[in-house]
Amino acid sequence: MKKIIASIAASALAGSAAFAGVSATANGSNLYEITDPIVGDVVLDNTKEYLLTEIVFVESGSSLTIPSGTVIRGVIGQLTQDESAIENEPGTLVIARGAQIDAQGTPNAPIIFTFEQDPTPTTVPFAPLANDALNTGLWGGVIILGSAPTNVDRSASNGLLISGTSFIEGLPEPTGAIETADMRGVYGGDAPHDSSGIFKYVSIRNGGFNLSADNEINGLTMGGVGAGTVIEYVEVVAGQDDGFEWFGGTVNTKYLLSAYNNDDAFDYDQGFSGLGQFWAVVMADNGKDGDKGGEFDGDDSNKGQSKVTPIAVPVIYNMTVIGTGHDGAKLVNDGGTIKYKNGGGQIDYEEEAGGSLFNSIIVATGDNALDINSSTVDNVNAGLLQVRNNIFFQDLAQTSADTATTTRNITLTLDAVSNVEAIGYDEGSADLVLAGNSFENPYLGGGNYATMATASRYSVGGVYLKPLAFGAVIQNLEPYIGTFFDAVTYKGAFDPASTPWTAGWTVPAQLGYFAD
Repeated sequence: MKKIIASIAASALAGSAAFAGVSATANGSNLYEITDPIVGDVVLDNTKEYLLTEIVFVESGSSLTIPSGTVIRGVIGQLTQDESAIENEPGTLVIARGAQIDAQGTPNAPIIFTFEQDPTPTTVPFAPLANDALNTGLWGGVIILGSAPTNVDRSASNGLLISGTSFIEGLPEPTGAIETADMRGVYGGDAPHDSSGIFKYVSIRNGGFNLSADNEINGLTMGGVGAGTVIEYVEVVAGQDDGFEWFGGTVNTKYLLSAYNNDDAFDYDQGFSGLGQFWAVVMADNGKDGDKGGEFDGDDSNKGQSKVTPIAVPVIYNMTVIGTGHDGAKLVNDGGTIKYKNGGGQIDYEEEAGGSLFNSIIVATGDNALDINSSTVDNVNAGLLQVRNNIFFQDLAQTSADTATTTRNITLTLDAVSNVEAIGYDEGSADLVLAGNSFENPYLGGGNYATMATASRYSVGGVYLKPLAFGAVIQNLEPYIGTFFDAVTYKGAFDPASTPWTAGWTVPAQLGYFAD
């Protein structure tokens, strides 16, 4: 690898006022290079553009302030010829446990993370797709780590860890003696209200470099991030892996856009228990990229150990998922094994998952809009997994209820061996947690709703986000609880009567893909 810096060595650098991880002079491309580590209280300048030259950590006890309108680029990574190790690290920003990020963009001047060669990020964003291929993996991504609880315990397999902590996916796992091991990728702890700072109006584009098989960097990765952290108005576009992924933690989020990513739009596991509202998904419609709108797991590390705690029970209101538009699962090559990839943009609960999904709109998701794996059935019956008062609809060109797919989309079987692939109302206690869902066309785009059935999702005017304010869109809403959620009068992530919150600052809106 290009470098592995031990925490003890990085701490020694903190005493040098001359070194804060940011170059004082521009390189030949007029970019100010950011190298590992960032120490002290560092403030960037939005009149300059920056380049992440490697995996860059903001050290514990340090802070990074990024003003609105700042552009930060990342170098592309490089693997060895046999792809077994990293030759050059991809530009990646990691906020370590105990560090702070203050990144507050605005609708008129978002903070942009992109790849090194992006020609005009502030005026004409780089297209997420070209010739039906996603422009992904061109740098790393953004990783925020905190000390909030998870349900993973890897201390038995790695003596560097204590119970309740883990090393984040996407970074090399350290080995060796604790005195020299690089522990900055650790996340988790016992502080549910932990704060990693503020992350607002941020655009993350064309990232997700694959460090190795099953070890990709997501667009925005959150490991053990606590509820004291503010994450709002963030988009991830054209990422190689998931758009957003939570590894445990309790952070609450609003106004998240996951668009044209190669794998899942939203992915939570390891006991994540935060709150979310106004999450939006637009899957690519090229027939080969994009998997699930939501891959919601209780745990992905302690498989086979039932009922690890805390159980993942996040509460999500007002999600909109615009699926791939293609029926059927697709075959993919997974390490030489050909298997089905669920695809479609479906909502998938598995691996002891819990949680709640309310007042949401899920459309164009292929065969099965909702998949409740048999491992989660106990949580359904216990009321820990609740999917109520949502709209599921497959064919956006239809003008009435989705009767053509009723037989495959409304049959529910709750037993110990079968997957639940859709929704029904006659399964005993399941009535309490799987009720009020409807199968009406929400008419995204109103009178222009049928456009999305024929237009490309990445062409001008190809996507409508706002539903029509009628029927199930404005009726039978799940009551809003607590103080975090905005008590709106519609389902889905977008107000039928207002300009979408994506307007102006997001990549698809700037490129004209979003028509409303």
